[in-house]
Amino acid sequence: MTMHKTLFRIAIGFAAAVLFSASAWAQSTILVVDTGRVLRDSDVGKHIARQLETIGKSMEAEAKAKASPLESKGKSLEAQLKGKTMQSLQGDTALQQQIKTFREDQQKVAIDLQYKQQEMKITEAKAVQKVQERLRTILKAIVAERNADVVLERSLVIYGDPVDVTDTVISRLNSQMKTVPVTRERLPRKS
Repeated sequence: MTMHKTLFRIAIGFAAAVLFSASAWAQSTILVVDTGRVLRDSDVGKHIARQLETIGKSMEAEAKAKASPLESKGKSLEAQLKGKTMQSLQGDTALQQQIKTFREDQQKVAIDLQYKQQEMKITEAKAVQKVQERLRTILKAIVAERNADVVLERSLVIYGDPVDVTDTVISRLNSQMKTVPVTRERLPRKS
């Protein structure tokens, strides 16, 4: 019987704690901001997107320039292999060497593409980091003005009626920051 009473007391204590914290939470001023929308719709976010698109096109042109000769080399090898059996291929060391070189070149192009993808991610992250630093300053000011307790990412809110300050953030960001340097990052290549 004492165990039942102990469990009952724990349950009552837990319920009281939940009610107390819920009432304290209800009295808090909660702000939300959609940072994805801020980066997409702000002037500086649009600037970053345009710059990244330009850098991406440049990277794509570089990749095509490396892949194009490889493509024609592949077609040439395919024509040479037509009608050959495994036995005849084993006897043709020159063709085997061409195939080996072709595969090595394919691998180099694939690795270069991976480097470019990483470079693009780093380039974007560095540009966005500069905007995030300004966003922190803007959010601190809004929190002080509205006497808020918490700022959450809009996508994290499942239920509730928080105050969405995204439009205010975008407006202030637009007045303070139109562009940031977006410089293509280059990773050192292994020889």
